[in-house]
Amino acid sequence: MAPEHRAFVLLTAAASAVLLLWAALAAGSDHRVRTFRAVTLLGGATLPLAAIRAVATPYRAPLGGAALLAVAVTGVLHRALAGRRRTGPAERAIRTLRLVLEGAGLALLAAVVVLLLRDLPVPVRLAFWSLFLLRLSIADLLDPSRLAGRTGLTQSAARDFRAGARPSRRPVPSRLARVTRGLAKSALYVLWLALPLAAALAPGEVAAGSWPREALALRFYPPAALGLTALLLVGQGSARLARRPGDAFRGLLAGLGTGLYLTALFALPSFAAYRASLGGLYLAETVTGFLLGTVSKRA
Repeated sequence: MAPEHRAFVLLTAAASAVLLLWAALAAGSDHRVRTFRAVTLLGGATLPLAAIRAVATPYRAPLGGAALLAVAVTGVLHRALAGRRRTGPAERAIRTLRLVLEGAGLALLAAVVVLLLRDLPVPVRLAFWSLFLLRLSIADLLDPSRLAGRTGLTQSAARDFRAGARPSRRPVPSRLARVTRGLAKSALYVLWLALPLAAALAPGEVAAGSWPREALALRFYPPAALGLTALLLVGQGSARLARRPGDAFRGLLAGLGTGLYLTALFALPSFAAYRASLGGLYLAETVTGFLLGTVSKRA
């Protein structure tokens, strides 16, 4: 694959996968959900065909931008329709995956505890993967789309789209301005989601000469994001301990686990190999968090 085509192919493939995922999760007989399912299924199925036709043409960049815009708008609509969706096979499969990840992480952590109690050496790989699988099982707490929802970004974009599309007495320029603001907020949301992918790709793309050396600054994003989310989870968990003890305990566990994870990566020499792969590991956690977050019924 030509170096200048890699980013476009990866972008359109990821956009198509996300659209097909949202189509699979749009279960139920509500007419809005059914319309959303039909549109996203059509978009996810036809986007790769359009990408094949456009990859070696001047239309490559416009199509990539259109794919990002489509993901942004459908992501906002997916959240807006959360209360109207019904539980289907795709949602049950994703929830089962979370249980499998959590069970595997707890089993490996139990093995670590047994080795420690018996005063036996703990293999580095065993310690790392127990922490990593547990992080994956609670990755929905760190899902950028959920964090964006807590900031009000996605809800604000949805309100702008509704205000611009709803028939009213407002002048057309005012309604177009609301839609434009919604598109800008959606673009910011997509940029937030794309940062982990860009951070994971940056070293290889810079080495290949496709990206400028300044892109290497993206390597600092994963550890910074992990540290900030750890502080956020610990703070929110402590504040909710009296009102919602179950969610609060899960958040505290995730925050403390993240702190332990970062400490092991940067303080223990035995974890140096995993430190070099932090961008890819954080990308895997982001994808898992996004996957788990898509089944949320909270708009």
